[in-house]
Amino acid sequence: MSISRGILRASFAMLILAGLSLDASAVELAINGGFEAGDTSDWVSFPSGSSTFTAESVSPNTGSFNGKLENTATGSAAVIKQANVGVGTVTPGQDITINFWARGSAEAGGVHFAELFSELDGGGTSKSEILSGAPLFPPSDTTWTEYTFNTTLGPDVSGGVTLQFNAATGANLGSFSILEIDDVSISVAGIPEPTSLALLSLAGLGLAGRRRR
Repeated sequence: MSISRGILRASFAMLILAGLSLDASAVELAINGGFEAGDTSDWVSFPSGSSTFTAESVSPNTGSFNGKLENTATGSAAVIKQANVGVGTVTPGQDITINFWARGSAEAGGVHFAELFSELDGGGTSKSEILSGAPLFPPSDTTWTEYTFNTTLGPDVSGGVTLQFNAATGANLGSFSILEIDDVSISVAGIPEPTSLALLSLAGLGLAGRRRR
């Protein structure tokens, strides 16, 4: 094998290794997103007059538990949040991916929303977004449906980000909204590790050397 061919092959191998390391650097911000703590710890709840938020163990998507938000108070909103996560980690305008599984039911004006907020330190937001631009409307209360949203953060995230789920009811008598969620993920790309950058640089030099020959 010639030296130049060896350099080329080694360069490709380094690029592959660097790519794997970069992929592994994604940062997960959600805490207890799968409710495997067996409770709703690390979630913030703003209940309506007659709503409940619990960890359930009846046919979760994965693991042993999922979260269940149930609202039967007419004309109200029951809200749960992963609040102000990623402070010091997220950056303005950064790409962010929200992924979760949901199932549920609603009647007489009941709806479900997933919302994302770019938070300011001390209160307020620089960006608020209803994910999908509309209510979720899970197609079944027994079968789990996966939802994935890719978006960007606002110009100020000094207070981190908040992912909010809202089970809202209508004004009609008998309106209700039940939303179950599981495997909630809030992820952003991490900063490449120094070893990854070094490998990419070496690979680039090797390829450049090959082209000169």
